[in-house]
Amino acid sequence: MIRRIAPLTIALLVAFSSLRAAEFAPPELTAQSTRLTPEESVFTGEARLAHQGIILNADEIVYRSGERLAIARGNVVLTRGDQRLVAEVVRYHLDTRIFTVGRFRVGQQEVLAEGASAQGNPERLDVNQATVSFGEPEPINPVIRSGKMSYLRPADRPEVVRFEQNRVGIGAVNLLPLPTFQETPSDPSLNGFEVSGGFDGRLGAFLDVGVTSPVAPGVGLGGELGLFSKRGVLFGPIGKYDTFGADGLGARGVFRTGYIKDTGKTCLDLIGRPIADSRGYIDWEHHQVIAPSLTLDGRLNYWSDSEVTRDFRKDDFNKVQAPDNWLEAGYSSNNYIVSAFTRVRTNDFSVVQERLPEIRFDGLPVEVGAGIYHRINAGIASLREDPVLAGPNITSQRADLYYGVSRPFSPREWFSLTPVAGARITHYAETAPGSSEGNYTRTVGEFGFDAKAWEHSATWDYQNKRWGINGLRHIATPTLSYRFSPAADNGRSHIPVIDDDVFSTYLRPLGIADQRNIDRLPATDTLRLGYEHVLQTRDKVYGSRDLARLSFAFDEHSTAPVAASQLARRDATDVHTFFALTPVHWLSYDLYNRTTLQSGKTQELNTGLTFRDADIWTMRLGTHYLEDPVAARVLEQYTFDLTRRFNELYSARINLVYDSRASIFTQQNYIFQQRLSRFWLLSYVFSLYDGDTRQDDYGFTVRVETTAF
Repeated sequence: MIRRIAPLTIALLVAFSSLRAAEFAPPELTAQSTRLTPEESVFTGEARLAHQGIILNADEIVYRSGERLAIARGNVVLTRGDQRLVAEVVRYHLDTRIFTVGRFRVGQQEVLAEGASAQGNPERLDVNQATVSFGEPEPINPVIRSGKMSYLRPADRPEVVRFEQNRVGIGAVNLLPLPTFQETPSDPSLNGFEVSGGFDGRLGAFLDVGVTSPVAPGVGLGGELGLFSKRGVLFGPIGKYDTFGADGLGARGVFRTGYIKDTGKTCLDLIGRPIADSRGYIDWEHHQVIAPSLTLDGRLNYWSDSEVTRDFRKDDFNKVQAPDNWLEAGYSSNNYIVSAFTRVRTNDFSVVQERLPEIRFDGLPVEVGAGIYHRINAGIASLREDPVLAGPNITSQRADLYYGVSRPFSPREWFSLTPVAGARITHYAETAPGSSEGNYTRTVGEFGFDAKAWEHSATWDYQNKRWGINGLRHIATPTLSYRFSPAADNGRSHIPVIDDDVFSTYLRPLGIADQRNIDRLPATDTLRLGYEHVLQTRDKVYGSRDLARLSFAFDEHSTAPVAASQLARRDATDVHTFFALTPVHWLSYDLYNRTTLQSGKTQELNTGLTFRDADIWTMRLGTHYLEDPVAARVLEQYTFDLTRRFNELYSARINLVYDSRASIFTQQNYIFQQRLSRFWLLSYVFSLYDGDTRQDDYGFTVRVETTAF
């Protein structure tokens, strides 16, 4: 083998790559043989060029020094990072940095492309008659065929690819024309295809197809078409957008709509009214960063009736079972947040505490000197609540202000004490019906403390390779808090109650500053005790990992409830206990318990036992017990979830929910998944239901999903 190093500089731009201007430096060239003439140098036989991170392999590489031209011929393969280009001929002019490529193929990550020819420079590449496939070029994978594809590498923005004269297809079959659009290879938006079909007792045989395609950078629009043999045709536009740039500014969101002239049995809605046959929904989520400190978020759920998404979009209904419509703008600074929040009622079958709007200033704790911290929270709100059935509307115009101070003390390493004091003033421009006052102002004060004492730890040099234990460390942290606000329930007869106390199973905020039930604050004389234990071992990846965690807390109330109808009884002491055990990576157990101390009765108990074997299989057994004293209802369920991956193509899942009170399996899902290619995932779902009057006893669904992005 003869090796020669020639003064040659080669730069190639390939589709979906970004090559910067290379500094002049001779490349390393090797070949089986080298032939020199006055006009050119010819490297033949496994010719290889390595330069500036580029590796070029070809049967022959020719360099013409007079023209400053490099030509690679025969089985040309160019590799740079995760990019690989295959062509027969590549011509590159060193002076102009213009290159020409004949028919070629190129790949980067999950995107493969080929074209009849290409020409360009390091900032722009134009490809003629391009074909782009997502995943391996298999007969069932989607492709885009473009008359002209331009790859642009702006100096100050991410690379983009522009497609013109396009058609989208599956394999060799063209399906739909596409308008001119742009894509960002690092964050593609062409992932909007979903189809499902099957049979349901109430819906009949059905086929539902949703398609979105890019119409502008980061914007995809399309539609959904659902055919239901027992119900009719559901259709509507859908779309998504993501316009975030490198500066972190932009918007992201998704919307979906649907309308159907329901020809089936619609039954009754949530409050017992007949459901009309004209049914539809609009769902929209939005997140936007207008400036580095200014955001806008919102959600819109408009449903023609309470059951429309439950009937036709079960997965969406499981995520959002009560429609909510709100919009919030927030500005954050180093130590405060200003927000404007609006919530409106668009569906007359639900109760909504409307805010029209609520404007707030929330100051974070700031030191004012001598170790003293203060915080300010203020807000004004126009509120409205309409009853679902008969009853008067409730309105309220409210201004609210809280000011609090605290002073942390740490006299010892093992002890810290933070006294707190504050006052909350709330003015109501309108009073409750029957009140003799035209307006009312409530002033509430509080004081108390937060303490952490006797935090202690111990270590043991215990080793167990089988269980992955490399030493043990136990940390115990007791906490104690107290709040006294005996007049917080003043003025109940004058206050229009909209922000009321609600049923909750977890620890509530202790101080009056963080409670959202402003219109029904409880008189407080409460001591909260907490104790947390953590057992850890060393971990090579994270430094340490928790083997076990046990924590509990309870509130000792010294005041009785002001009304028997009050949801949170202040004379009852609930003990909250949380326990988690993860001795090894394949086994975990968790428990949450809430028990009333006076009666010793369990109000809530949730447990879960999980086994896993890498990504081969996972099994979880769960229990759920909950008492709702207001509604006088008890929930007692047992769940079983098993996922098994047989190989790279096939997997299965079983999900069971058993209601012991009704002695029935309320839900059974048997799912089998088949990966048709790297792009398509096929799911077969067989479901059995019991106890749900809106669903039939069984259902069978075949769903096709995209997985390449």
